[in-house]
Amino acid sequence: MKQNGRSLESMIKRLILFTAVLILLIFNASLIYDFLMRLIAICYPFIFGAGLAFIFNIVSNGLMKYAGLWFHVKDTTGPRAIANILAIIFVFSIILGFVFLLSPQLLDSIQSIVKQMPNALNHFYAWLLDVTKPIESIHEPLLDMRSSLSDMDKLADMLPGLFGWVFSGGANGIFDSIYSALTTTFSVVASACIAIMFSFILLFNKKTFVRELKALLKAYIPDPYYDKTMHVCSIVKKTFTSYIAGTSCECLILGTLVFIGCTIFQIPYALLTGIIVAIGAYVPMFGALVSAILASLFIAVENPMSAIYFLILFICIQQVEGNFIYPNVVGRSVGLPPMYVIVAVTVGGSLAGILGMIIFIPICSCIYQLLGEDIRKRIKYKDQIKNS
Repeated sequence: MKQNGRSLESMIKRLILFTAVLILLIFNASLIYDFLMRLIAICYPFIFGAGLAFIFNIVSNGLMKYAGLWFHVKDTTGPRAIANILAIIFVFSIILGFVFLLSPQLLDSIQSIVKQMPNALNHFYAWLLDVTKPIESIHEPLLDMRSSLSDMDKLADMLPGLFGWVFSGGANGIFDSIYSALTTTFSVVASACIAIMFSFILLFNKKTFVRELKALLKAYIPDPYYDKTMHVCSIVKKTFTSYIAGTSCECLILGTLVFIGCTIFQIPYALLTGIIVAIGAYVPMFGALVSAILASLFIAVENPMSAIYFLILFICIQQVEGNFIYPNVVGRSVGLPPMYVIVAVTVGGSLAGILGMIIFIPICSCIYQLLGEDIRKRIKYKDQIKNS
């Protein structure tokens, strides 16, 4: 009786303590949220550096894998250091190649678009008037727009007044904004340097970091929970590695196909279009389509019909990519049904924007796999009880 009374008293105390903590959390939710956001902002360079080190490690593991298959190289300290250096060079070569080789061509394309915009709008307006002649309900409102469009030609008359406003001191707010932008840029550059240095340190000391982390978990977590934690970590590592590598390869192939197709059919801004589609394809489900529509607007500035041809070409390429390339490149490595992909994209976009859309798919895939394993274990245990 005394034992039962003590256990009941202990349970009541725990329940009261849990209720008190829960009430404190509810009434101080905003303070806790602000504290967590501030903590994340402080740790952001290290979080970004860890993510960058993870990407370096994916490339390094791939190099070691193929070196072992082709040259029978073992994963020792020397070959691993060389693989890490090559991985860093490979990733930064892509970034620098984009900045120094592709940026001039992108700037030329954008400048060409800006120069041709007024004439293109006039040609597009004339084309719309000609096409919509049989449809009076659309043609007449377009005719009424002629007067508002003619006002665009008076833009040059506004320039003297604009310069007078700038030199009279009305642009002081702009200079304050420039100072603020420079300060923010310096902060971003400093954080980026810290993140890059941290990623290098983490990459070259990966074994030490993993060993110390395992020792920390084993010291403070009971053995059954430690084994489960290691199992969860292995699933997270495998899922994120497959997702990042497969998605990057798929985006590269899709952008290359779009560039080649636009070059063959002489669609304007082929390089700019391929890059926009490749970057947009990182966003699941809708990213490639939205980026293709954006690219078609740029193409329409020079030639509206080419924009239509581009959309038709993109739909054909996406069908080939979705039915043949994606299953072979990405496959079922993520292991998440389409229904849950929609849920992951929606929830991730609501919580963290575009970045949330990207990372919530592998996160939900990990949760889906862990729930599936737990469900199978529970069903098996119930079946054993029934049969015994």
